[in-house]
Amino acid sequence: MKLLKKTCAVTVSAAMAVGLFMGNGNVSYAAGKVEKEETVYVKLKSDGTVQDITVSDWLKNVTGTGDVEDVSNLKDIKNVKGDEEFEQGKDGKITWKADNKDIYYQGTSNQKLPVGIQVSYKLDGKDVKPSELAGKSGALTMTIRYENQETYEDQINGEKVKMNTPFLMASAVILPVDHFSEVTVSQGKLVSEGKNQILVVYGIPGFADSLNLSGDLKDEMDKKLSDTITIEAKVTDFSLGDIYTVATSEEFSDINLDDEGSINDVERAVNDLVSATDQLFSGSTGLNDGIQTLKDNFGTYAGGVSDIKKGASDLANGAGKLAKGIKKYTDGVKSLSDGANKYVTGAQKFTEGVNSYVEGEKLINSGMTELYNNTKGFPNQYDQFSQGLNQYIDGVNQIVNGNNTQALANGSSQVAGGIGQLNGSLGDLKGTVDALPQLVDSQLSEDGKLTDEQKAVLSALSQQLSSSIGQMQGAGSELEKGANTISGSLNQLNEQAPTLAAAGENLKAGNASVKQGISDIAGGISSLNDGVKKLSTNNAALLAGAKDLNENGNGLVSGAGQLKKNSKTLNSSADELSSGAAKLKKGANQLEDATGDVGKGVNQLADGSGELVIGIDRFRMEGAQKLQNEYNNTIKTTIDRFRSLTNGAGAYQSFSGKTEGMNGNVKFIFQTEGISEE
Repeated sequence: MKLLKKTCAVTVSAAMAVGLFMGNGNVSYAAGKVEKEETVYVKLKSDGTVQDITVSDWLKNVTGTGDVEDVSNLKDIKNVKGDEEFEQGKDGKITWKADNKDIYYQGTSNQKLPVGIQVSYKLDGKDVKPSELAGKSGALTMTIRYENQETYEDQINGEKVKMNTPFLMASAVILPVDHFSEVTVSQGKLVSEGKNQILVVYGIPGFADSLNLSGDLKDEMDKKLSDTITIEAKVTDFSLGDIYTVATSEEFSDINLDDEGSINDVERAVNDLVSATDQLFSGSTGLNDGIQTLKDNFGTYAGGVSDIKKGASDLANGAGKLAKGIKKYTDGVKSLSDGANKYVTGAQKFTEGVNSYVEGEKLINSGMTELYNNTKGFPNQYDQFSQGLNQYIDGVNQIVNGNNTQALANGSSQVAGGIGQLNGSLGDLKGTVDALPQLVDSQLSEDGKLTDEQKAVLSALSQQLSSSIGQMQGAGSELEKGANTISGSLNQLNEQAPTLAAAGENLKAGNASVKQGISDIAGGISSLNDGVKKLSTNNAALLAGAKDLNENGNGLVSGAGQLKKNSKTLNSSADELSSGAAKLKKGANQLEDATGDVGKGVNQLADGSGELVIGIDRFRMEGAQKLQNEYNNTIKTTIDRFRSLTNGAGAYQSFSGKTEGMNGNVKFIFQTEGISEE
């Protein structure tokens, strides 16, 4: 279509140039050769019948030679611009005595014209002869038909074909506005000029046939460059001046397909299209296979998405619980940190208490040692007392039995006095034991007071000793009473001898109890002393442990502080994790919902892919390959024909003849007789 438009443009340009109908243009030829420019004037009757033919030839003596050889079939040849003469030879050969000048000559001819023009008329829809139109009015239809009688042969796609020699024909006529109105033309241009309208029409007769066009291309060509042109108008008092027509093949030399690089590009594009379509079909087949595989495996993917949704839900729930647990943990860390601080304070106080305890224990140990030393001789002393008492009782019995009451009374009085002294000593001892905790505590400094535990241990020991001493005092009181009774009763021994004997037996029994109590007290004091000694053996370990507790407390506080610091980050991270897990859960839900839509899309994609393969295959077979076949069989052939028409193979160079190797150019000017009442 681009070539067609260019051809139309050249044609219109040439047709507009017909306004200078009688002017001769200059044509450039290769230097060194005689050139011949020929103008053929043809007079026609109003219906197109040829009346006469006159030919004007211009021999351009480019080389400046004396004689110029030419060939011509004209009659009545005459020099029209000089007095140079010529000699007539055989086969139309003539030689001009040019004397280094150009030659202008003229002649007549009756040979067949390569092109022609026919004009027909209708008035109000009826055929009418030109001679019958003069002075008529009505709806006029004027038809101009261009004819091409000239052909040549050329090789097209390896085949010899007959082609019409291309001629551009353009006609012009003046239509006075007084006689012509509402003028329309099927192919041409109407130019207004004052009281006249200049009508210019054009055509390329036989051009469509030479291109062997068909279908839409032929229809388009018939619209743009038809051999037949129709002019319609309303006429009043019809008259028409002469119609002038110019025909030339020279204009086609201005059309060079080599300038149209797109021609070769089109051929390459068509071939590339076929190749690309084959690749597209192959690719679409592979794509369809891949989509079918995607469709077959999409269920597995959808199941995985469901698992992701469940996992995301579990993660969100777990993250929420983890965040709550971490909150409790961080609260516990805070409590631990606070407790660690309290622990350190307590450890410091404990260490101070241990130091005070050790100091108190030393005092207790010292006092206990003194108590043990003071009481360890009690059993032996009481053994001696018991022996004396037994001797006393035996003596009483002897006295009672021997009736020596006075000696017995004196002895009883002595026994009572001894027992009183013993009870006094025991009372003093009991007072010392009862005051032992207060005594020990009073000896300690204010910072080293006994702990409640220490006081409890010491109090229990003093109570045990005090209880044993109390029992001894009770037994001593009984002995004292018995001795006093014996002493008071000895005077009445005779009357109370049985009573004395019984009292003696009571003394023996009480003596045994007292002896056992003395032994128990001594053993208790000894055990207490051993226990106190054992306390002192643990003092070093207790002090070392208190020191370790105090030193480790600082590390515990530092670690608890670090835990407390890190717990803030942990708590924040747990919140972020919980928030992110919630978003993940939401995204997983959206993903599952979208997966359903994607599944539908995959199914639709699979269906569409199958249809795409079918469509591409149809396009490949019915489109690209058909286009390639059409291009190779029709368009390419048309282009080759067009190239033949424009590359000079069918150029028309002479009407009357020319010598071999001479450059030539011909134009035809037709003058069709006008119509008038005269």
